[in-house]
Amino acid sequence: MATKRKPYVKEIDCWWWKSNPYYRFYMLRETSSVFSVLASLFLLLFLFSPKTFATLVQNPIICLLSFMALLAAVLHTKTWFDLTPKALNLPEEKLCSLMKGLWAVTVGFSVLTLLLSVV
Repeated sequence: MATKRKPYVKEIDCWWWKSNPYYRFYMLRETSSVFSVLASLFLLLFLFSPKTFATLVQNPIICLLSFMALLAAVLHTKTWFDLTPKALNLPEEKLCSLMKGLWAVTVGFSVLTLLLSVV
């Protein structure tokens, strides 16, 4: 006759990710998506109500959130560009030129967007 017993359930602390640097960086990268979503919603507000957008842009909290979104975008760009060569499985000599090309396109597009926003 089989006896019923309780299944083993390991208790996990809510801060389990703090002990490993890899997991800390992972949590930082995932948390940074919140700022990207806020920036996207902020830009949608510009499309639907430009006057409200113009008043919100002058708020220092919105400027801080926009700066945080910029940092989050840079973090995502760096991690994505670090992942691309691994996914493509290219030789070392092509890898360097690919990375330089990706960063050149990113910086060029960013400068162009900045120049267009000033005009």
